[in-house]
Formats: sequence, C-alpha cells, structure tokens
Amino acid sequence: MHITILSSSTRLNRASHRVALALEYAINRQGIHTAEVLDLAEYRFPLMEEVLHRHPNPPDGLTDFAEKVRSSDAHIFVSPEYNGSYTSALKNAVDYLKEGEFARKTIGVASVTTGMLGGIRAALAMQQLVLGISGFPIPQMLTVGNVLQRFGEEGTLLEPAFEKNIAAFLKNFFWLAEAVAEKKEALMTVDGRR
Repeated sequence: MHITILSSSTRLNRASHRVALALEYAINRQGIHTAEVLDLAEYRFPLMEEVLHRHPNPPDGLTDFAEKVRSSDAHIFVSPEYNGSYTSALKNAVDYLKEGEFARKTIGVASVTTGMLGGIRAALAMQQLVLGISGFPIPQMLTVGNVLQRFGEEGTLLEPAFEKNIAAFLKNFFWLAEAVAEKKEALMTVDGRR
C-alpha cells in the first residue's frame, strides 16, 4: 500500500510537520508499505474558488496533489489544533477535490500541540471531516502534546517512550487499511476487472 500523509500546517516555525515526518519514517522503516508527505506549506494553494474538476485554471500543483491523493491507498491527516479545530489549509485542500478522491479509503488523524493536551478537539473535528468525504476513519487518534519536547525538527523522536503511541496508532491504521485493501482486491477479482 502507498500512504500519503497530509502535513497541514502552513505556519512559520510550525511544529506539527515534525510528526508528519516521523510518521513517514516509521512507515517506510517497516518496509511493508510506503509513505509520502504531502506538505501543504509547499503547495501554497490559494483559497478555493472552484473544485478541481470544474476549475478553468487550476492553481499550480493542484493537479499533481490530486493525482497523489487519488493514487494513494490510505491517508493520514496531521494538523495542529487552531482554535479548537484543524487548519484551514487542510479544509481548503480537501475542498478542492471531489469526495471520490478520499471515498472508501482509510484515513487516520494526528493532532499536535505544543501544550500538554495534544489537540483532541482538532482530532475529533478531523474525524468528522473524514466522514464528510466518505473516508473510513480509524477510531484511535494520535494526539501529540508537548511536541517540541518529543520530536526534533526533522521528525526525530526525542522521547523514546512515545514510540509506543506511534506504534499503537499505526497498528490500528494498518489493520483497517489492509482490510479495506483486501476487500477492494476481492471485489475487483469478482467483478472480473483483473
């Protein structure tokens, strides 16, 4: 399976990107699945005026972004908590696409704060977003409090004890993502599309 990790903070000196990089490393290190970070700070999409499939002049990078989302088997959304929710950049990027790009795909959520609580309200709001785009949210969310003490700028884990949280999150994420992939494969075989 190929997994895209949407790093959704576009803020200067952002800390949540560290978690996106750490998840990418943890997935790729296992050698079973591949992961790629889609960094919304690099894409710099303007405010959505029209969805991609009807847009007369799509913003730079949007077609590439959509193709990467479309071709991925599963996704992880990573966001800091801003005012009790996730970033506007994540909502903006998702809104550019049709819900079909995310439909029937497993989507995990990770929320990040510099404080102790880890952004549970942002995580819960992202769960609602996943349902709204017809994705399959995993019940367990990765909430990362005290991110500056737990992760270095390049995603290096500074607090070894936190590795168990990442492992538990990924275990549940892979369980559902693999089950969905197996079901899709079985349906393709039955339908004679193989």
